[in-house]
Amino acid sequence: MITADSVSLTSSSKPVIIPAIGTIEVAFSPNNGVTDAIVKVIDSVRNDILVEAYSFTSKDIADALLKAKKRGVNIKIILDRSQVSSKYSSATFFSNLNFNLHIDYTHAIFHDKVMVIDGKTVITGSFNFTTAAEHHNAENLLILKGNQALANAYIKEFNYNWDNSLSYHDFVVHNNH
Repeated sequence: MITADSVSLTSSSKPVIIPAIGTIEVAFSPNNGVTDAIVKVIDSVRNDILVEAYSFTSKDIADALLKAKKRGVNIKIILDRSQVSSKYSSATFFSNLNFNLHIDYTHAIFHDKVMVIDGKTVITGSFNFTTAAEHHNAENLLILKGNQALANAYIKEFNYNWDNSLSYHDFVVHNNH
């Protein structure tokens, strides 16, 4: 079984200062349309979406990703290993629909909640992509547009995490033996 203790992991980059440019859309939950704001951005995607998520149970966001995939959008998803343990989890959902899916096993918790849209828009905040985050939790979300340096930093971090995770299939095979 692969565990975080069996992997030497260092951060992909040190803190950097990025000039504040572009626009920032801010949203708060519960019940203030945070999920709708995310779906609206996903519906506008043309080329690619990078997703990093600790917890993912939002049917609306999953459906928006599926619609984007059917439009030919290239989607890569990294989920926390806890998403594999459920009987029918988001990991199972995305795997069954042939998403390009990796599972993070190197961190104690893969607590990211990030999307990078078309290499230029960053969605991040405390908001897990869950129904509870939308309807019950006090959460925040930022949609940052027009700051290429910021998007590039998130893309670099995504690529680092992608390279240090396993495909869903490989993760399941390694952890069932």
